[in-house]
Amino acid sequence: MDIEKIIHSLPQKSTAQRQIMRRNAEKLMDDGADEQRSAATQLISALDELEERERKTLNQKLSGMKPAERVIHAFTCVPPSETEIGLIRVLMDRPGSTSTELSRALGWDAQTWHLHFGTMCKRREADLWPADASNIRDSSFYSGILANFDNQNATWELKPEVEAAFRNLGI
Repeated sequence: MDIEKIIHSLPQKSTAQRQIMRRNAEKLMDDGADEQRSAATQLISALDELEERERKTLNQKLSGMKPAERVIHAFTCVPPSETEIGLIRVLMDRPGSTSTELSRALGWDAQTWHLHFGTMCKRREADLWPADASNIRDSSFYSGILANFDNQNATWELKPEVEAAFRNLGI
């Protein structure tokens, strides 16, 4: 295995390819022979360094952009799926609704709207801005990237600049 050649190819690999490479390297760290463990360590280190450089480059690029511009950028780079368009539209049409109400408007059971909305935000977090820490659990509050949550009434609404960006995108 020519680890230097593999490391050199990393910038051309997709995120999915890198994730597979990382998982395989982590497995070799546990189960591989000495040479494989050494190569896996080098690969993981190279992946970490490359991803950090890419994050810094992206943050520099985005730092001068207004929030609405970032939303347009993020949803242009990763276009919304039909489900994601539904998540956005239902909130645009029903600001001040609970997750249960938004879920029902989409024809879903329980209160799953905010879970799907949070996943959509998490997918684009690097192109938007970091999620704040959750007040409820030890995690990030991904839905809060694009929407405001009223704790007292348990209701949601898009942030005004986010809604303007979505309208600009024709959503």
